Amino acid sequence: MPAQFPTSIARVVRIRRGASIALTAVACAALVSACGSTSSTTSSATANVAKLNTAQVERSIKRSILTQRHLTATVVCPAVVPQEQGKTFECVATTLGVKPPHLPIKTPFVVSVQNNKGYVTYAGK
Repeated sequence: MPAQFPTSIARVVRIRRGASIALTAVACAALVSACGSTSSTTSSATANVAKLNTAQVERSIKRSILTQRHLTATVVCPAVVPQEQGKTFECVATTLGVKPPHLPIKTPFVVSVQNNKGYVTYAGK
């Protein structure tokens, strides 16, 4: 059987519980407002969009070139790309020609973001 408290004690407990909830809410609001961005050039719409891991995309393209063409490559993608479905951007792969004088060959790759979780597809132009 639950303990029975006099009504005055129960009222004090309810008031203190309500005060602690209010204090917690104020503290959370202060913490969230302190975490805001100081950059004035970032819009609120793009601030909430995750950034695509372009280093991972570079490694994937490099691995594909090595596997399919047996060539080592250097791949460069933009540093910051929003992780938005339908977004496209270009990476450039540089390989050495197989025939002398072995000049660098640059191949652009069109990368398409397929979903907001970072799944991409790419194709050489």
